[in-house]
Amino acid sequence: MKIKLLLVLVFLAQFCYAQIEGTWNGKLDTQSAKLPLVITITKKAKGYTSTLASPQQSSQEFPVDKTDFNNNELTFEIGSINAGYKGVYKTDHFEGDFIQNGQKLKLNLYREIKSEEDNIPYLNGKAINTQKIDDFLNYMVQNNQEIGSISIFRNGTEVYKRDFGQKLLPANVTYDQNTGYQIGSISKMITAVMLLQLVEKGKLNLSDPLSKFYPEIPNAKKITIKNMLNHTSGLTDYVGKPGDNNWLFDKPVGDRAIIDTIKKNGVSFQPGQKTRYSNSAYFLLSRILEKIYNQPYNVILKENILDKIAMSDTFSVLDNPKNIFKSYEFKKDSWAQVKDFDFHNCIGLGDITSTPKDLNIFINALFNGKFVKKETLDMMISNKEEKFFGTGIMKMPFYNIIYYGHGGDTAGSHSTLGYDPNDQLSYAITINGQNFAHNRFYIALLNLIYNRDYTYPVFNNATIPVAQLEKYVGDYSSKDIDLGVKVFIKEEGLYAQASNQAEFPLTATEKDQFTFDKAGIKLDFILENNQLKLTQGGKTFLFNKNK
Repeated sequence: MKIKLLLVLVFLAQFCYAQIEGTWNGKLDTQSAKLPLVITITKKAKGYTSTLASPQQSSQEFPVDKTDFNNNELTFEIGSINAGYKGVYKTDHFEGDFIQNGQKLKLNLYREIKSEEDNIPYLNGKAINTQKIDDFLNYMVQNNQEIGSISIFRNGTEVYKRDFGQKLLPANVTYDQNTGYQIGSISKMITAVMLLQLVEKGKLNLSDPLSKFYPEIPNAKKITIKNMLNHTSGLTDYVGKPGDNNWLFDKPVGDRAIIDTIKKNGVSFQPGQKTRYSNSAYFLLSRILEKIYNQPYNVILKENILDKIAMSDTFSVLDNPKNIFKSYEFKKDSWAQVKDFDFHNCIGLGDITSTPKDLNIFINALFNGKFVKKETLDMMISNKEEKFFGTGIMKMPFYNIIYYGHGGDTAGSHSTLGYDPNDQLSYAITINGQNFAHNRFYIALLNLIYNRDYTYPVFNNATIPVAQLEKYVGDYSSKDIDLGVKVFIKEEGLYAQASNQAEFPLTATEKDQFTFDKAGIKLDFILENNQLKLTQGGKTFLFNKNK
């Protein structure tokens, strides 16, 4: 998974300026990896200047905005990425926390590079502390943060299963232990396996050009099946960004409309030059699968995957499954249904429904030779030039431990599936109600599986009276960016909406400050100047309230 460059830092020592200047080293524990940082401090006539480097992410050095060292306490601020640091000097190093968007991460700074053991031990048969997982899930449900299910397998057997938060759903929602979830792009991994079964049978070659099946697609003579499987085809993404893909929500649009869109969008680079995730590639791969078998996708899925290992709760949208969870979002005091894709528009790349147990059955069977040969599986997971994408299977690192699997997101559901061959351990997590960011939720559960220390997130559930929210309401525009922001009250809460984008709820964090953590957005209202400061993705924009 990709970690954004969010950091920044500084340093000082205790007695004389000469001791403060120089280089400090630290490792930011993101709770899924340790990210090395190098901070260089220079003494000036008044105070200090400092720079931050993150060698694993970039060769660029980043300036620190503000650095203070008083009473043995070091603090710094970097407004552009909404981050800060506070640490206390301890004999020869600083012990403190790096804070960004409300998330606190431990960070200690040393003069010399510490030979800390970054690796976490494999379980090697050690029992998982399931009580810690239960306690965490209970906490998240009590705070209206997450709804879903989790299953953990070891050596091919389920050792932990838990449904959480379903009782938070509206009273008319019915479900049982076999109710499935939309698993989004985990469908792609299953499609890739079925295509590689055809390769093993000699009915398809990885070097076959796309033009063999779809000559009308731009660059089809140069794009190969393998390019499409490993996201190096250059084909753009017909699904697009939220707000641009409403045409895929209301009804089935048909293959012809999607293919015409793929043709119109063209390519963004030549095959093999770059890696860029492409739903278009997997849409075409699924249709190629149907062309070769001369059968619909759901029949191919049933005969080549589901019936081989008794995945009784897994279906394609073409099966018209009924016992499926809808997606929900938390709006003020209750969970409301989210409008999602019409999954007929993403058959083979995002339409499959399943349960965490079935997903674990699938990935354990895959890694134990039930679907493809070992040489084929090795090819699927190996791509030395790419950190995350293989050929149908993604690498999902947790510190030194590499899981293999895939993630999946729809408009309102989120899933992840991973397998560690060393411990023969797999996990599947499905979410149909998200308030707390799902990636942070996955990382929390992995920390608990490996019995690591994990600090629970703190949630501010206080509500602000509507009368006090009125002062923030208005239309805002900026000279920094061609984008308008509308702030308004809805359902007794504060909402914001950027031009031509979906509205989103705001959570009060500090005085005149609100956040939308799912997108990493922070809004600071400067009421005396009728201004709004929006921070996201390391950039800050100033908006003025329109008169």
